[in-house]
Amino acid sequence: MVYSHYLFIVNEYSRKGRHIKDKIKTLMQAYPVTYELVTTDYIKHAAELSRQYSETISNDTLMIAVGGDGTLNEVVQGIYDSGKTHPVAYLPTGSGNDFARSHDLSKSIEMSLKRILANTSAKELDVLTGETDNEQMIAVNSIGFGLDGMVISKLDETTNKQTIGKFSYLMSVLSAYFSQKEFALTLKNESEVITFEKVLLVVFANHKFFGGGIPIHPLADPSDSYIDVVVSEKISFLELLNILYRILTNESHLSHKKVHSYRFKSCEVTIDPPQFGQHDGELINRNVKSMTLSTDKQQFWI
Repeated sequence: MVYSHYLFIVNEYSRKGRHIKDKIKTLMQAYPVTYELVTTDYIKHAAELSRQYSETISNDTLMIAVGGDGTLNEVVQGIYDSGKTHPVAYLPTGSGNDFARSHDLSKSIEMSLKRILANTSAKELDVLTGETDNEQMIAVNSIGFGLDGMVISKLDETTNKQTIGKFSYLMSVLSAYFSQKEFALTLKNESEVITFEKVLLVVFANHKFFGGGIPIHPLADPSDSYIDVVVSEKISFLELLNILYRILTNESHLSHKKVHSYRFKSCEVTIDPPQFGQHDGELINRNVKSMTLSTDKQQFWI
């Protein structure tokens, strides 16, 4: 497949977003194709734009998400909501860029554009789907509740989210630990019910990385149609430091006695009381008490 028109959906509020449009215009002069740049004006605008364009664009047009993981999430969400099937490409200009890191995508805009325009076929990958009583969401990388959601909530209250990376995220984890209360968790899959009385964190992973480069599940595979689940029971601060040390050194945290991992095709999760949550680094309403998770397929031009 060869595309002749490229539609860039640019998040101007990502770490480099405000300076990236001129760079794209300059670089695209070298290619004998047409293109269009549209920018987001508010939260979830990228999802609205991609849904609208998904319903009207021709088969010779490729949508390109320009921003961080949250922007990629919104563009994929819009395609999903449209009911159409379109590949999506990605220029990683955000701060976390966990999708790009998981697929060894260059952070260079010039190299990323060369890769996109030289590519000839899409790669079909899993995306997580989460459904509550009143919302359906997509996650390219992960969905998490508890300590993970608390970190995103605190980052949303500051400007720190624009500079998030692995170490800044871990520092935020240490701070959020003292605000996070334990909660009860039930996981119900195709064949069993798993319960925990005191949990600090549950993450449903599609890729290895989250939080700006933290290998939350080293074996997560975005093409196997499975959800990789990580649960951390209530731990002391010293145990938290030990787990973080394992993550940073040899990725052995899943062998800690209070950290558990599972692989499900689908899963019903119940949380009591409701917790802050995140999907691809974006905050989930704290009123969520239960969610049904599964996987679907999306084509990525990578």
